[in-house]
Amino acid sequence: MSTDEITTFRDARPEATPYDPGARARLRARLVDEATAAPHARPLGRRSARRRFVTVGVLTAALVAGITVVQNIDLSGRPTGNPATPGESRRPFLLGPVANAEDLAQAAAQQAAVEPDARPRPDQWSYAKTVLAMSSKGTGGSLFGPPDRRLTVEQWRRADGKQSATIEEGKLQIQNAAGAGASPRSDYPYLLSLPEDADALLDHVYKVVDEENGGEKESGTARADRAFQVIEIYMRDSALPSKLRAAMYGALARIPGVQYEAKAADIQGRPGVTLYRIVEGYLRDEIIVNPKTYEYMGFRSIAVKDHVSTGLDMDLHTKKGQILGWGGLLKATIVDRAGQRA
Repeated sequence: MSTDEITTFRDARPEATPYDPGARARLRARLVDEATAAPHARPLGRRSARRRFVTVGVLTAALVAGITVVQNIDLSGRPTGNPATPGESRRPFLLGPVANAEDLAQAAAQQAAVEPDARPRPDQWSYAKTVLAMSSKGTGGSLFGPPDRRLTVEQWRRADGKQSATIEEGKLQIQNAAGAGASPRSDYPYLLSLPEDADALLDHVYKVVDEENGGEKESGTARADRAFQVIEIYMRDSALPSKLRAAMYGALARIPGVQYEAKAADIQGRPGVTLYRIVEGYLRDEIIVNPKTYEYMGFRSIAVKDHVSTGLDMDLHTKKGQILGWGGLLKATIVDRAGQRA
């Protein structure tokens, strides 16, 4: 981020923390994993609202600190460039018309069974290019309609989890990977260790949700809400083996309340289909999927009714149509070294 852009951001957000060059190194590794993490949905709880506030705050701090992975700003709200949809070059396997989440999961599993499912060597890297919605009026919580700004992020993660890399001010920066402290975990070795059976994977996800809640099971609705979000977080920012991705769709289809919509578009305007769930009765969490290759394309969280969440420090007022998170995966692949894109 250049000085002029920092000044512009500061003018729009005078309450934000002043620019600190020393924060760049501390926040670089946290930018994607924490700032773009889905909000932890909890019904009627101060804990839930506080987590939503922290998510926005971390992204704000990262921007003010001048962390640049890659910038791609468009003030018109139109898609920037014409990136290829992940996996578009693959020959699609069409099981037949897809009418619901179960059909989608079955089609993805059928394709995964007949295509190569090579896993990376420990010294190889997962490369992901992601675009996130921004707004000159704030980040996430003040967004209505198409974003007037977009932030494009590139990241590399070694398959053995030892290192990660981003682009900062046009230069590749490699750092030792931080410990797996976030919940849910989404570090690459952890993702590769997940079960490739849909039932086993969903059982694992529910255990993760229960551990987040101190080992206690929440109400059925709240537990299902969070399970949907956990799986979506798993799918972000990583080149996943096709069998594992298919298992994730299968697990999603088994979560009560998950719906399917045949016509959708991601943040770049690319056509897709959507798996979604209404969380806490007001927030529609969406996972957008390529209908030809069954690859993950992105996410969106949009309020379908007005809502007030009570937080530790303040109440969060959400209006119908407000977008609380929106991003798209432009490319995900396995490469031999950090900085390589194909």
